[in-house]
Amino acid sequence: MHGRPPTPPRPSFRAAVRSDLARYAAAEGRNVTWKFALRMIFLMPGFQFVLARRIQDRLYRLPVVGRAMGRVWWWWTCRSFGAEIAIAASVGHGLYVPHPYGIVVGECAMGDGVTILQNVTIGKRSRAAGGIPVIGDGVYLAAGAVIVGDVTIGPNASIGANAVVLNDIPAGATAVGAPAKPMGKTAAKPLSNAVI
Repeated sequence: MHGRPPTPPRPSFRAAVRSDLARYAAAEGRNVTWKFALRMIFLMPGFQFVLARRIQDRLYRLPVVGRAMGRVWWWWTCRSFGAEIAIAASVGHGLYVPHPYGIVVGECAMGDGVTILQNVTIGKRSRAAGGIPVIGDGVYLAAGAVIVGDVTIGPNASIGANAVVLNDIPAGATAVGAPAKPMGKTAAKPLSNAVI
């Protein structure tokens, strides 16, 4: 058992949104411009979902009414996108979610530069179970991946489509299957040059 890792401080709203925009721009091989930012905000459901999460974090920190407003915003986000990131989840900078549908992210600690595709599930094995999933920097979670329990996915690991992760995955490994098993190491790429 890994126990519960200390909750990292949540990134500032501006820093998080800038980092998220940079991640989306890198995925398209572009620079962040005001036109690009407007396109992301108004036309791209994946970025809108990530932005909604950043707004939820910001609301939750408001004194007196923040917790209630954060919960209402969370509810609205779940209804709007058909996906959720739990209020208790710690999410790093540069989150990339190109298709925000069917995603359920429960309580977890997520690093920077994580990619989450559609129908991914992350959370505890049960309500009574101790420990939460810890997802390292630069991790790629393919469509339908399931990460449950007190597990750690090392930095720059890739989890294959429909893999079920029940045990730790080392840094840089590619894991596939149900239950997922590491198949080998992947070449670590800087986040700004990552091919999505």
